[in-house]
Amino acid sequence: SRERDGTRIEFRKSHLLYNAHRVAKPVNDLIVVEGFTSVWHFHQLGHVNVVALMGSSCSNEQADFIASLVRGDGHVWILSDGDAAGVKCAESALRAISTKRFCRCVPLPDGQQPSDLTGDDIEQLISVEID
Repeated sequence: SRERDGTRIEFRKSHLLYNAHRVAKPVNDLIVVEGFTSVWHFHQLGHVNVVALMGSSCSNEQADFIASLVRGDGHVWILSDGDAAGVKCAESALRAISTKRFCRCVPLPDGQQPSDLTGDDIEQLISVEID
């Protein structure tokens, strides 16, 4: 936080979703990643319905925001990093979002980042038939 002209200015990432303003809501499928660089990568590959938590946890505010971006019968795909923080992120997001929308965690191999995926990899991971 900082102070400017007598006003305290704070950035609270737990109240925001990176790239949410570009999602033409409501969408059928939304991909949730940890970091904003993964959003850039996915966007370059043509996947524009992607938001980032900007960390390894999902707040209730972020979960509500995610739910507002996805149709009631839509799907949220959680693609967190393939490390301990990624596991924490996936668990946190699943807990927070799954009561509001259908969620599926897409585990990545140890050490892999969503930004390591190709366009075909992404298509394969999020096109799983849902019963």
